[in-house]
Amino acid sequence: MVFRLNDDSVGFPDPRLSEADGFLAFGGDMTPEWLLNAYYMGIFPWYDDKDGVPFWYSPDPRMLLRPSEFRCSKTLRRLLRSGRMEVRVDTAFRQVIEGCSHVKRDEACGESWITSHFIDAYCELHRQGFAHSFETYLDGQLVGGLYGVSLSDYFCGESMFHLVDNASKVAFARMVEFCTLHNFRFVDAQMYTPHLASLGAKEVPRDSFLGLLAEQDLQRTYRGQWKNNSVVLLLGSNVGERVPLLMRAVGEVASRIGTVSCASSLYETEPWGFEAEQNFLNQAVVVDTNLEADEVLRIALDIEKELGRVRPQGAVGYASRTMDIDLIFYNSTMMDSPHLTLPHPRMQDRRFVLEPLVQIIPDFRHPKTGKTMRQLFEECTDLGAVKLYF
Repeated sequence: MVFRLNDDSVGFPDPRLSEADGFLAFGGDMTPEWLLNAYYMGIFPWYDDKDGVPFWYSPDPRMLLRPSEFRCSKTLRRLLRSGRMEVRVDTAFRQVIEGCSHVKRDEACGESWITSHFIDAYCELHRQGFAHSFETYLDGQLVGGLYGVSLSDYFCGESMFHLVDNASKVAFARMVEFCTLHNFRFVDAQMYTPHLASLGAKEVPRDSFLGLLAEQDLQRTYRGQWKNNSVVLLLGSNVGERVPLLMRAVGEVASRIGTVSCASSLYETEPWGFEAEQNFLNQAVVVDTNLEADEVLRIALDIEKELGRVRPQGAVGYASRTMDIDLIFYNSTMMDSPHLTLPHPRMQDRRFVLEPLVQIIPDFRHPKTGKTMRQLFEECTDLGAVKLYF
């Protein structure tokens, strides 16, 4: 049956009570309180009437994408590696949702459900840090993108558009990359389409989807404006007061490079390639930044120096250090310059690198080998001892 909501009190019926097409209720409002409560329960607004009254849906089955199951075609992979299109995050939210509102729908869907009422509501949700956009640019012009809502550790995709071929797919690939680098469990794609299925999304029973929502932790919600890039750093110290040094280094990274969105536990590891009086403490972090990779490296080297690291000229081999900050990944960028190689060329051979990465980004794929961090860890032949410190 279809329910008429009480406009004066935020609340929804059990989503299992929806009609066969997913239609559950009408009424309420499109304020952040109504919208966030809906997404929390696995409900979303789809269409409104001429008076702006929203219609709420909870379809069965539900279309979901596990980030690790994303299918990136060879053509799309080549396009991503070419760098011809640039993806930015949360810099043009209104333009993206307006672009989605202009997409021509088939006769079954009728006119776009993204009315001015919807646009204003989601822009407010964006302003409050819950709605986000991934935007594709070609020669400085916005040519595609997608938007959605993020709660806990998942992303609810709403709509996407493109003005040139593959522009929305490029934005979709960056969204999946972001979700993987932040260990999101799933992307809610809502309704089946052949296009979503081609990208790896699958239909699951609504009860299974609601079971996933039952495990959500709203304190994990990554709220605020997301940055354009995500860099993975490995920090290490085996000289002096290791824990305070790591804490200071993470603080400096947060204040000078970007938002530390994920951090592993501390691991005590044997020195690799040399002997030392004290073992290393290592920690991996994901940092969201608007800086370019070379600038991240420059700041990381400055932080090392300020925390007491000395790099003797002409020195060969490994040595103890107060602070070591390695760039492991910068999105899925591959580069090889005199100063920086990405991904880090030896990370797959180092157990002390892989173990903290498996903790925070287990399903992120190495851009060269295509293997996940979990797979690389299982294949690693390094026998160096790595122990959880705390």
